[in-house]
Amino acid sequence: MDEILAKAGSQAVTFAIKSGISIASTYALKTITNFVIQIPKDDARRIDQLKVKLESRMAIVSSAIDLIKLVAARGNTNLQITLRLTKDLKEEIDRFDEEISEMTLKVEGSRSAKTQNAAIKAVENYIKDLLLRIEEITPFINLSLTTSGANLNSALPHQVSPGLLLKASDFVSENNRKYVSVLKCSDERTRDKEDLKVQVGPTFEVTLFSIFYNLTSESNGQSGIVWKEDMRRAKVRIYRQEYTGKEYDYFMRVAQDFNDGRYHEVDDKEDTPQELTINLNHIKKLFFSVSGKLLRLEEQDSPVLVLKIDRHNDKENDTGEAEKGPIEDITWYAVSGYEGMEENGEEDEDENGEEDREEVEEDEKEQEEKQEDSALEDKTSSITLLEYIIRLTSLQSNDQKSILEVSDERLSIYLNDENTNSKRDGISDSTIKEAEQKLQSLKL
Repeated sequence: MDEILAKAGSQAVTFAIKSGISIASTYALKTITNFVIQIPKDDARRIDQLKVKLESRMAIVSSAIDLIKLVAARGNTNLQITLRLTKDLKEEIDRFDEEISEMTLKVEGSRSAKTQNAAIKAVENYIKDLLLRIEEITPFINLSLTTSGANLNSALPHQVSPGLLLKASDFVSENNRKYVSVLKCSDERTRDKEDLKVQVGPTFEVTLFSIFYNLTSESNGQSGIVWKEDMRRAKVRIYRQEYTGKEYDYFMRVAQDFNDGRYHEVDDKEDTPQELTINLNHIKKLFFSVSGKLLRLEEQDSPVLVLKIDRHNDKENDTGEAEKGPIEDITWYAVSGYEGMEENGEEDEDENGEEDREEVEEDEKEQEEKQEDSALEDKTSSITLLEYIIRLTSLQSNDQKSILEVSDERLSIYLNDENTNSKRDGISDSTIKEAEQKLQSLKL
């Protein structure tokens, strides 16, 4: 499915790339800082100079390592050997942090000058060894990036809408400020941490689709994949939540809205609004399609955003790509902007059906009136804005820092399209037909 959607001209963005090495280096440097304040000034000055040198080296090499992991995860097989080297470096950094911690404990727990001097010498040697390791691997990283043809340009991609990107960035930044404010104002002794959530941006009104596996069609030689409409009208909200061990953590909630112009058995409670919750860390890939026809959604001629959800785990393998779970853990969803029913579409309903609908709408109105701010809720059906908010919040979640603090290169990774054949300004009919033929022959 990934390959077919990419070849069909959809914009593809992978979110499985985490910036783990730069996070690990930050922990290591903080540990050194704690160590320096406990030793004599002359030793502290010498180690602090090494620390500054290490910090600058890590700032340079970490972005290059992230880029190598990204390029490799997108299918570049020329970087496999280099990835092993970077993996070893990351492990050395992790072990380095542990060793520094042990040395710090020795200094804290001993009054012996001999023991303290041995610990200081050990820390100094560890830092020098790591600096030497970085200097050794840097030429190989540079050579790998040069020969792989990786794009090092951090300019804003041409397909990105500057206006919507700025709007999405403003929503995410405002959420960061509001979340901190809510966190400070809440009572840590009485609040339920799981209930602490702050919405990011507006509420999106969409139509939700999922994949239906038609085994009968597959047995007859046809495609076993059919996109079905799950929710004619749904409200999508993205929340930042408090989560143990993570500063930035997000989930997306999709709630069905029965006020969609269709009949629902709400009186007998046979039909209840559905709700879907997706952790943004489980979104491994996004596909933006300019037309629902690429998914054989004939009624959807407007843009469609396809989400690949993998709930298996968030660990990375040696290629820098998130480990793939079993096929049953992977789910595909598609959303398009909700389009209200046209008035002339209701003319052929019978009187009883019209009365039932009026009763349903009255019940829904009563429920909506119970919500204090329902009338003031900011709503939109912009799929592109939703896509940008997902990208930016996923970046914050993966890197565990604000989008205002990430490097231009790192931001570019989450904005650039990994599919060079994609177009947002339109797709020819021949491309759509070719994609439909591929979908017809797809077998799972």
